[in-house]
Amino acid sequence: MKTIVMLMFMMASSILIQAQTLESIVAGYHKAIGGKDKYPLQSAVIIKAQTQGGGGGEKRPMTFTLKSPNSSRMDLVIQAGLTYTMAYDGTQAWSIQPWTGSMDPQPMNADDARDAGRTIKFIWNDLITEGNDGTILSYEGKDEIEGSEVYKVLAKHKDGTEITYYLDIDSYLIIKWTTRSMNSGVIEESDMFLGEYQVIDGRTMPFAFESKMNGETMSSTYVKEYQFNASVQDAIFSMPKKQ
Repeated sequence: MKTIVMLMFMMASSILIQAQTLESIVAGYHKAIGGKDKYPLQSAVIIKAQTQGGGGGEKRPMTFTLKSPNSSRMDLVIQAGLTYTMAYDGTQAWSIQPWTGSMDPQPMNADDARDAGRTIKFIWNDLITEGNDGTILSYEGKDEIEGSEVYKVLAKHKDGTEITYYLDIDSYLIIKWTTRSMNSGVIEESDMFLGEYQVIDGRTMPFAFESKMNGETMSSTYVKEYQFNASVQDAIFSMPKKQ
């Protein structure tokens, strides 16, 4: 009987310690970025940036328009007069792909729609929303990334997507997140590295993002400006009628 009681105590203690560790890490992250209250739900953020392909080359202007809880739009200038647009209104995702020879908006398939919807996490990631969409967070221990010791927090989404956040143990800032999701029946894994943090109006924000897949850099994005509490109409996220 004593053995059973001891095992039950040890199990309960383990669960409690895990919960306390997760809570303290999330709280540390909130403090590091300037406070959770600076990223209110039902608000909008515009991000002005430049991006280039994994092989380098010309940097092209890019604008992200994000509105919590789940609306997003990305506009990438390919060249003067030609802009690639990808948007999600919380229900439907669509894009305009000028290289196809058409400027008509086209609906995106379910996998691409899911990926488009995740753009919102550039601001409202799972450590800020804290599972209010049904996502389950768990602390997965420590690891090391490029010589820096990190905490690992796993977010399991209702659609099966898993995102692991890696937080520097000293600053509590996210330096990487890894996304695992099903795409056309195949599990894909991609990494996003975050860096060049700056404090802007009391918010600590990353100004560099590097996207990698299978260790290969797919794109690098450099933020020029964050516009918080922007005035954004919901209509810009909805698919327009074909011209």
